[in-house]
Amino acid sequence: MNQIIRSLRRFARVWILGVHHTLASRNHRSLEFGTTDVPTVLNRLKSSSLPGPTFRASDVTNHGDLGFVADPFLHVEDRTIHLFFEVFSPHRDPTAAIGHAVSDDEGKSWTYTGLALDGDRHLSFPYVFTTADEIYMLPDIANSGDYRAPARLYRSIEFPLKWEPVADIITGPDKYQDTIVFQWKSRWWAIAGTGSNDELSVYYSETLTDPDWTPHPENPVVTDRPSAGRPAGRPLVREDSIIAFFQDCTTEYGDKLRTYEITSLDTLTYEDRPLSDDALLEGTGGLGWNSGRMHHLDIQPVGGRIYCAYDGDVGFGRNRVSGSMWSIGVGTTDPTGNS
Repeated sequence: MNQIIRSLRRFARVWILGVHHTLASRNHRSLEFGTTDVPTVLNRLKSSSLPGPTFRASDVTNHGDLGFVADPFLHVEDRTIHLFFEVFSPHRDPTAAIGHAVSDDEGKSWTYTGLALDGDRHLSFPYVFTTADEIYMLPDIANSGDYRAPARLYRSIEFPLKWEPVADIITGPDKYQDTIVFQWKSRWWAIAGTGSNDELSVYYSETLTDPDWTPHPENPVVTDRPSAGRPAGRPLVREDSIIAFFQDCTTEYGDKLRTYEITSLDTLTYEDRPLSDDALLEGTGGLGWNSGRMHHLDIQPVGGRIYCAYDGDVGFGRNRVSGSMWSIGVGTTDPTGNS
């Protein structure tokens, strides 16, 4: 029976994604925002029909029968795009690791290079960022039973496939989910999901690599908010505020993605507000690689261009035969809309 179910899952995955891939190849188009102003890009992204998938589970060649790839983060150097993402296989223990792919032609073609990070626990959400000429990663480490995983910071020692642990920046009794970090007004800040996808907590430190960051006195700073209670990608830090992306899990996990502005953040206060009543990203309905739900976004202005990565899950067939079938889209654009 298990073999039959696995075969049906494989058939459904190939059929649904294969149909869309054929259409995407025949009707390929790029992201054409026509601007590098991030707020304008976000406004246009909301109403765009996003191209994809760029990268699928079948593109990972060394990790067995995969279920999906998700949680994409980008690192861009001299127009070379590095893609880090969750590699999920329900038949392995642990079930997920961090994969890496690279594109040397602005995302037109990709090469899967292998696992960037693997361990004894489920890894996802490979939040990659650069500071002081060092490249760091803060992946999500899954909790299980009574085990409470820390938010563990890694540093690249041989980019992109070798990393070393630096510090457990957050430890304690909570479940830390999809932690994001950023610099704001001379401090380092971390925002983590700490509830059942409906709660946020904040931590801060003078130094990125210090262990055991200080918890915010108002923690959890957000409670009972399933519409925006779990981080959903890299924040956009501006001079006067921070744009953050959160998952909307009101209906189900990872159903939609919403945009918030953090309007006040210091060692005593945290305040945010939605930038729109509508979701920024959500499933398109019908058939297609992102017809069911969308729950992640990494958008970066680099060198006069916008680089964008997102993920989507199918609608038809999910939860009956195939389970989750996340795949990844990547786009780039310059001010004239060329890719």
